[in-house]
Amino acid sequence: MKHLLTINGLDGPLARILGCDCGRCADPTRQAHTSASLISQNEQGETIHHILFDLGLGVAESVLANPHLQGSRARLDWLCLSHWHPDHTAGMNHLIVSHHAHSKRSGLNLPPLPVWCRPGTAEWLQRHHDFELTLCQLHTTGDNEPPGTLLPALPIALPGVTITPVTVAHYNADHGADGTRPRYCCAAFVIKTAVTKTVLLWDIDSSNDWLVTPQNEAQAAAVAQLAQADYLFVDTTFWQARPKITSHPSFSNVQRYAANLQPRRTFLLHLSGHPDGRGNPGWGWHNGRWQTEAQQVWHHKELPGTVHVPAIGDTFCLA
Repeated sequence: MKHLLTINGLDGPLARILGCDCGRCADPTRQAHTSASLISQNEQGETIHHILFDLGLGVAESVLANPHLQGSRARLDWLCLSHWHPDHTAGMNHLIVSHHAHSKRSGLNLPPLPVWCRPGTAEWLQRHHDFELTLCQLHTTGDNEPPGTLLPALPIALPGVTITPVTVAHYNADHGADGTRPRYCCAAFVIKTAVTKTVLLWDIDSSNDWLVTPQNEAQAAAVAQLAQADYLFVDTTFWQARPKITSHPSFSNVQRYAANLQPRRTFLLHLSGHPDGRGNPGWGWHNGRWQTEAQQVWHHKELPGTVHVPAIGDTFCLA
């Protein structure tokens, strides 16, 4: 069996801004919010399983264009949501409803789509995606576990693959639908196959220092799960660090994470060209500029492995 990870999107929530004249907004390259698909194939090359991680705007278009999900190969077996923010959930209506309608017209009569998320995220979905949830079956894991806690593995029926969620802090998402704080609604994911380990480390805020200096046994166990990954896909919204906690990490934070986690290949996601402010490094950068600047720093500081910015459609073989 072969397992492929395809990038569906890698952009932050304000991908382009109306009226902005920066290089990023002028770049004609199609953008989509951060997402990935884990596609499993049998020995005949047939797609037999598809797990989708996050479903923001533009993601459905990426899934529909994926050559491994065309025609009779099209399928959606699980949706895993890192958290409830719209840039990770706004495409649910497009993909879930259309997939359900097609399966019904085709006489497939598929069961409800399994959706994994934290309970706080489920509450937001019930408020804002109540119709889509009638076509889904929610699987939730508690939201009292603090950042740096390993959660139970997803109950997927996929031999040789284990997906373990890990609690992460993302402070403007860490509350329930009633606004109660703290309520940990977010998770990263560790995907293990027989030969590779892949870490999807988004969305996180800049307070997740446990990734560098774990303070207890639970955090140390989480770091051990995240460390030595073949592929680390990490949230990198800012270029420069800020003196206060920011909603997403900077490239400075990412360097510290990589130095401790020691991934073989690091990929920057959730990129933007606006949060650092006009006139500062990071302003207006398109993804190619992000990669060039990051690689120069990586080489100069002799950080582990390599660093890249992927493109929509890039596919990595996990087994």
